[in-house]
Amino acid sequence: MRALLTSPARLSAATLAAALMAFAPQATVLAARPKAPEPKVEAPGGVTIFSTTNGALVEIDGEPKGTLPIKGPIVLSPGVHKIRVSLRGWTEYIDTFEVAAGDETELEIDLVPFAGIVKVNTKDPGATVKIDGKVEGVTPFDKDIAVGKKVVTVGRPGFYDESREVDIRAGEEYVLDFQLREMPTTSSDDGEFYEQWWFWTIIGVAGAGAATAIALSSSGESAPPSAAFTLQIP
Repeated sequence: MRALLTSPARLSAATLAAALMAFAPQATVLAARPKAPEPKVEAPGGVTIFSTTNGALVEIDGEPKGTLPIKGPIVLSPGVHKIRVSLRGWTEYIDTFEVAAGDETELEIDLVPFAGIVKVNTKDPGATVKIDGKVEGVTPFDKDIAVGKKVVTVGRPGFYDESREVDIRAGEEYVLDFQLREMPTTSSDDGEFYEQWWFWTIIGVAGAGAATAIALSSSGESAPPSAAFTLQIP
């Protein structure tokens, strides 16, 4: 009688243990599943530029970064970058360089001057600007001109030309202001000289003298000496 009572209890315990064992491996697998790795973030790098060409514009990958001198490194992502350094009147510098993660690249860049900057102004715009006799433009004038002594001439219709000699040095700027003087104009009341009465009087006297000389010459007589006369214009 005791055996019949205890046997079902033992069977239930065994069944429960078997059920727990069936779920145990799955629980173990879930606990051991690895986490997805976090993306690796590279530390930025930088570039430091050493140069004696103050005022030159620095562009990296087409983006302006400032004018020289630039203090401290320019922070950049790791990889290859393109640099351009430019200044009017100086040869520009274009190159590529590489930046390593967490590292600093140093560049030494010095531009070479080749021309000066000439600016010419007049009170009224549109005056012609010549350099060594060659037309280079009109005012307001702003252009890079090769080094050396140059003659800058400015003129416009109805005004006297004005010239200046400039010794142009590479990388320097020259601002020239010209004040052109207007030419005098003839009054319309007086008219041109050939419109005046006294001009035709002189022509008439000269013509009469010439006719007399021709007549005497044709008759074989010697022409008398011409009489001196003074024509007084009132």
